[in-house]
Amino acid sequence: MQATMVMQSDAVPVVRSSLDMKRKALEFNLRQYQARLATFERQHQMTSEQFAFKFSAGELGDNAEWFEWEFALDAYRETTRQLGLLDSVQL
Repeated sequence: MQATMVMQSDAVPVVRSSLDMKRKALEFNLRQYQARLATFERQHQMTSEQFAFKFSAGELGDNAEWFEWEFALDAYRETTRQLGLLDSVQL
């Protein structure tokens, strides 16, 4: 679904700058999540996708670290989704 936004032409640079700042923040967060996921993957010798499957199937138990890994993976996915949305914005 596409939407059209109407704004004054002098507002375009302000909106563009705001989107750039948001992109930089999301990219920073994405790098942080990627590093955290890589640490979990090294420590536990499995990919995040393997972890997600096993965790959702109840194979891993209730260790607090699993919930931290799940949070980092969810945050990574959401950040990636938001970056994709920003890529679709045309000014």
